[in-house]
Amino acid sequence: MTGLDTVFRRWVINFRAALVWLVVLSAPGQHLEARERVVLANPELTLYARQGLVSGVLPKTSVQAGGIVEVPIAETTTLAGVYVMPNAGNRVRQLEITPWLGAPQQTLQAYLGQRVEFLSPVGDTGAMRYASGLLKALQPILVSTSQGLQTVAFDQLRFPDIGLAVNPSLAVTIEDAGSFSGHLVYVAPGLSWSAHYEMVYDPKVREVRIYSSAVLSNATQLAIEKAGVTVVAGQLSTAASPNFQPEMDMPMLRSAAMDRGPAAAAAPAGLQYQWRLPERVTLGAGRSLQVALEDPWVVPAKRVFRSRSLVQRYPSGAVQPQSVPAFLSVTPQETGPSSNHPIAAGLVRVFERSPTGQPILMGEDQLTQSPSGAPFEVYLGRAFDVRLTRTTTDFRRINDRLYEVTLDLLLENTGKTEAAVRLQEDFNGELTLLASTPEMVNQVGQSLSIELDLAPQSKQRIAYTARVRY
Repeated sequence: MTGLDTVFRRWVINFRAALVWLVVLSAPGQHLEARERVVLANPELTLYARQGLVSGVLPKTSVQAGGIVEVPIAETTTLAGVYVMPNAGNRVRQLEITPWLGAPQQTLQAYLGQRVEFLSPVGDTGAMRYASGLLKALQPILVSTSQGLQTVAFDQLRFPDIGLAVNPSLAVTIEDAGSFSGHLVYVAPGLSWSAHYEMVYDPKVREVRIYSSAVLSNATQLAIEKAGVTVVAGQLSTAASPNFQPEMDMPMLRSAAMDRGPAAAAAPAGLQYQWRLPERVTLGAGRSLQVALEDPWVVPAKRVFRSRSLVQRYPSGAVQPQSVPAFLSVTPQETGPSSNHPIAAGLVRVFERSPTGQPILMGEDQLTQSPSGAPFEVYLGRAFDVRLTRTTTDFRRINDRLYEVTLDLLLENTGKTEAAVRLQEDFNGELTLLASTPEMVNQVGQSLSIELDLAPQSKQRIAYTARVRY
C-alpha cells in the first residue's frame, strides 16, 4: 500500500504474530484490558457462485463482565450478514468488525474522521513535505486543514498508527462474566466456487463421458483450515442484497491442484442443488483449490450443426454463403445412471476421441445451470466441414403488406462423418408455407424449421416458397 510510511509497514510486519493478543489502551489511570482471541472451530463453508457462508463454533472462553472475544474472519464490509448465537446463559452486548489493512476504500473508511498526513508542495520550490489534517470525505478524498479542505490522492496519504490489524476480526463484547461459547455465521463475498467440466465425446457410439470438478476460491486474507465444504448451484438469495465492497485489491494466486479423490453426490436443496464434499479441505489465503465433484458419468450425445437466419423482405439475387455453428447436444436418459446429474453453471471443455483413441480438443464454452435430467448443449464454434449457401431465387410483392419469396438452400458436408443439420428460418410477419422441395420444411409459428442428416461428402439442395403478411 503506497500511502503507508516505511516505519509503519515494518511495524505491521514485525508484529503480525503479536496480533494473537490485541491490547486496548484505556484512558489514563485505568488498567489495561486484554482481548481474548479465539479461532473458529469446526468451520463449515457453504459456497455459492459469488459469495460464501461461513459458520463454526466459538470455543468456550472465560471472560470478565464486558470482556471482548475476538475472532478472525474473512473480509466483509457489513454486519448485516454476521450473526452470533451464544449458548444459554450468555449475552452479547455488541458486535464490531475491527478495521484492517484492506483495499484503499476500506482503509480510508477506517481513518474517516481521524488525523492523517499528506504530501503538500513547499512554495514554488517543487519540493514536497508532509502536512496533517482530518480525513473528512472519501470520494473524492478530502482532508480538512487550517487552510480549508484539500483534495488528496490516495498514494499521497500517510496513515499514523491507530491500531489497524493485518486481518479483520469480529469483536464480540460479552455482557456478563463467566464462560462464553457460541456459534458464528457470516457472509463473505471473497469466498466462492465454480464448476468445471471436461467432456470426452465418442462419435462412434454417440456418447460423452463427463468429468466434473469444483474450483473453490478464497480471495480473502484468511486461511481456513480443515473446513467442511458444501457447494451450491446458484446465487445466495437475500431479501435485500448487502452492499458488499469489491474483493481485496491483491493478485489472485491461482494454483489449482486437481484432486481425484472421493467424489460427492448431488442432492436437491429447495430451489437449488448442492454437493457435500466428502473430506474437509484447507483453503489458503488468496488461493484456489480444484477437487472432484462427482464420479464420471456417460450420457448420450451427438454433434449438431445449427443455423438460424432472418429472411429479409426485399429481393436479393446475391449468393449468401454462411458458416454453420456446431454444438454438442447432450440428452440425459429419463432413468438410469445419466438421469441424476444436475449441471451447475461453469466452464466446460469438450474433447473428441480420435480413431487412435487420443482426445482432441473440440471447443470450450460456459454452461448455464440445468436441472437434473434436462438436455443441454455446448457451443463448439463455427464448422469448417458443413457449409450453407442461401440464394433468393424469386421475390414478388403482392401489396404493401404482403409478399412471396422463394429461397434455395445448398448444404454441403465435406467431413468424414454424418452431420445432423438443424436450420431455422425466421420471418417478421404472419407466415404461410406454400411449397417446399423436398418436403422436409415445417412451419412453427413465424419460423420454418428444417432437419436432416447429411451423409459424409454429400450435398443437399432445399427450395421453399413462403407468403408473408406484415
